[in-house]
Amino acid sequence: MLHHVSVVQNVSIISLGITAVFQVGDANQMELKSRALAVHREIPCYIKGEGRLDAFEIFTDEHVTIPKRTTDVKLNIVNECPFIEVNDVELRTLLNSGCFQIGNVDYAFNNSRIMQIRQYITDEPSAP
Repeated sequence: MLHHVSVVQNVSIISLGITAVFQVGDANQMELKSRALAVHREIPCYIKGEGRLDAFEIFTDEHVTIPKRTTDVKLNIVNECPFIEVNDVELRTLLNSGCFQIGNVDYAFNNSRIMQIRQYITDEPSAP
């Protein structure tokens, strides 16, 4: 893996989501996963035990298509300047399992799964 020295002068971040990463520098590997269940109801009520993620296939299905990792690439790289220099970074938002990195990463896996359920008493939601 290539090694760099990352230099950032100024960083402004407004919001980071669940498992979001802002990283300055190199990393060997990162694995970012998030799971969320959002239930929206016309009449708010909580039903005991309804927040179990394993009750939904989207959270238990492990059949994520991941490209096979190959290292057959031959490289000849000359880093005359091993520095990565950045003056300003302004980041408004970085959401679930998102990554902003200044540097090098050898392997990254990001996966976010969100199940949204909307329940209404009638077919049409009421006006606020």
